[in-house]
Amino acid sequence: MTADLRPADAPRRTYSAAQVFPIVALIVSVTAVALWIPVVRLSVNAVEPDHLLLGMLVLLVAFLIGELFPLHIEVRRETLLVSGSELPMVLGLLLLPAWTVGLTHLLAGALVFLFRRDSWRNIAVNLSFIAAETGAAALVVVTLAGSPPAGSATGLQYLAVALGVLAGALLSAIAVGLTYRMLGPAEPLGKVIVRSMISALAIVTFALAGYTVWMAGPFGPWLCVVLAGVLAVLYRTYFVFLRQHADLTRMYSFVRQVAAVGPAIEGWRAVLEQVRDQFNAEVAVLRLDEGTGELATLAVGPDGIRTEPALRDGDPLLAQARTAGRVRVSTDRTMDAQVLAALAERQAWDVLVVPLRSGDRDRGYLELRDRLSRWDRFRDDDLRVLETLGGHVATALDNLRLLESLRHEAYHDAITGLRNRVGLIVAAQDRLAQGRGAAILLVELDVLSQVNNALGHDRGEQLLRLAGDRLVGLVGPDRPVARIEADRFAVLMDPLTECDLTALGARILHAVGLGYSIDGIEVDPQCAVGIAFVPGGVGAESAVEPSTLLQRAEMAMLAARARTESIQIYRPSMGEVYRRRFQLVTQFRQAVEQGRIIVHYQPKVDLGHRELAGVEALVRWMHPEFGLVSPAEFVEAIEATGSIDILLEHVLDSVLAQLAQWRGAGLHITASVNLSVHNLLAADFPTTVAAALRRHQVPAHLLTFEITESNVMTDPEHSLPVLRELHAMGIKLSVDDFGTGYSSLAYLRRLPIDEIKIDRSFVQGMGTDLSDLAIVRAIVDLGHSLGLRVVAEGVEEEAARDALREMECDEVQGFLISRPVPLDRFEAWLQARTVSIYDPASTTHVLRMMS
Repeated sequence: MTADLRPADAPRRTYSAAQVFPIVALIVSVTAVALWIPVVRLSVNAVEPDHLLLGMLVLLVAFLIGELFPLHIEVRRETLLVSGSELPMVLGLLLLPAWTVGLTHLLAGALVFLFRRDSWRNIAVNLSFIAAETGAAALVVVTLAGSPPAGSATGLQYLAVALGVLAGALLSAIAVGLTYRMLGPAEPLGKVIVRSMISALAIVTFALAGYTVWMAGPFGPWLCVVLAGVLAVLYRTYFVFLRQHADLTRMYSFVRQVAAVGPAIEGWRAVLEQVRDQFNAEVAVLRLDEGTGELATLAVGPDGIRTEPALRDGDPLLAQARTAGRVRVSTDRTMDAQVLAALAERQAWDVLVVPLRSGDRDRGYLELRDRLSRWDRFRDDDLRVLETLGGHVATALDNLRLLESLRHEAYHDAITGLRNRVGLIVAAQDRLAQGRGAAILLVELDVLSQVNNALGHDRGEQLLRLAGDRLVGLVGPDRPVARIEADRFAVLMDPLTECDLTALGARILHAVGLGYSIDGIEVDPQCAVGIAFVPGGVGAESAVEPSTLLQRAEMAMLAARARTESIQIYRPSMGEVYRRRFQLVTQFRQAVEQGRIIVHYQPKVDLGHRELAGVEALVRWMHPEFGLVSPAEFVEAIEATGSIDILLEHVLDSVLAQLAQWRGAGLHITASVNLSVHNLLAADFPTTVAAALRRHQVPAHLLTFEITESNVMTDPEHSLPVLRELHAMGIKLSVDDFGTGYSSLAYLRRLPIDEIKIDRSFVQGMGTDLSDLAIVRAIVDLGHSLGLRVVAEGVEEEAARDALREMECDEVQGFLISRPVPLDRFEAWLQARTVSIYDPASTTHVLRMMS
């Protein structure tokens, strides 16, 4: 009896059979010779029984049948292969001389192994096991009982044969167990011995009982035949049931492992190890079609991953598997020269091959070679199971390709093929996790929207691809380059010095900032580069998240645009600015509700009549943390969030309520309120203003809206009708910062305005710059020629006021008169600087300046 000693969960061996088998064969053969020498000496004078040759011939046939058809007994996850040759050994030792048993057993084994065309190593080690096993059994028999008697076997003969066969089984189990331990980690030797002895005891008991029944009388042989038939049926039923159960268990385990396999080679190695263990094969091979015309090969043998020689074109085994769907070939089943040559190339004698078929396409092949067993070969059942496993492997390959495709789509930009924001962050995460540090250079073309609007989105995509190609050509294909959004690109680099990063940023500007020729049209981008980096090594900065690093690069790029520069490196102060801005945006609505958004008033004086012409309402934010926040800081921020309408509504209500209060006191004061372009574009804006005027019962002519030329020019087709509607309501309109915007006289002529305000930059430069003086004079003359009132803002010196009076400028405002002040201080200013004169025509009081 010999067991197949490779359970499904056996660890990977560390020594190959080619190294171990020759040594084992030599040692066991020496042992066998030592056992047979005393057997021959003790049997030399024994009397030969009649019909010796016939008995040897029958015994040879019995041994051949036993070697070719071993019994398979499945025990949990292990397969016990019990050789039928144990039975003829027992009977032979009872009826024939011991030397005939050993000789016929060796001859039968040699015929079987040569017929199967096993390797010489396997033949040598298996024959040495047979010789040692039969030698031990024969030595015990001839020592205890001598030659078999001519008549019926005696009790001593029974005992001698039983002990002899058990001794041979013990020696064989020890040799097999030690052999597999030499090949690498294996199950405990004691377990191998116990299992082998139990099987041997069962065989000996069955053989001796059968012999006794056979010799009991004329009906003995018939009874033995019936019992043998019953046992055969029971064995067949038991074998099929347990084998199906084992196949299902292994299939379930295999499916779970294949479902969890990834693209890493270790995952596929584990799958091949499980396939190899399940079929108890010496080698398992996975051949994958990578679409290049060649098969990528991974092979696992007793010593782990092994190198496979390249197969010649038109390999017959792969060709048959592709055509027939599966193939099983062995040296004892074929005489085809090409197939035998293919087996020789694989150094195998028994091979299963199934294609990894998915739909109508073969993804590769799964191949098994040579059972690690003394008797067994692959069967058709094994081929069917392997075909099922191959289907699961093909499905897993399809899933992997799908996952790779989805991962590529998730991490790459569909237009340029570069990484996207997520892909860049993943690459940066890998770099930072290794402690290498990282730098991100973010570049924006700032021209995509114009190209899309003028030439179409397909031309815009062409621009993006050209810019991406330039970046990749500059930094190389090994550097991660990503399109973050719109026409923003990012490059992930090593954390170089600031000088080197700035130099690289300059090269990026030169590479992507040059003009692009798209359908014969030259497109000139307005590029800016923001740089942020984290040095390598362990430290506080090394814990920066990739998204934070990218955010810093974006802040640096925005800072570069704000400062009209091309390149900026991130500084912590930039983050403080944006955090403050974000805080202002998020706290604005709450500030309005809490009354922290207040209105300051700056008076405007009529130069000709020295009267108070009105006030300009200027919004201020009394922030509990930042103090007094000017509108220059927070208005632009809230414009982007859509809260500018809330601000105007709050300011308009405050101003109109104050105008109503002054009007009730008999004071005729007008107020100017600044409008944003978002206010002009808001739906039903004139309706909202009219409702506010009615609510506070303030005449429309007391309200003036100040607009800038740039606000009107943003969308003149929409702004002009709104301004005309407001003007028709009686609201006065004023153009603020005149001379610094578009200064389009054509639009100025079309605007329904009542006054223009000269920008403070010209007024403050009049005393030192004749050009500014000439510009102010020209604006005054232009305004008067168009029938408009002219207001000069930013008057801080008496000389400027006098010059403006000489030019007949209508109104002035500035620090010379008063700064913007809260309501209480403005009313105190009124009492101190003006005198109230009743005007019977308007039934109101006119505030005339006292000096």
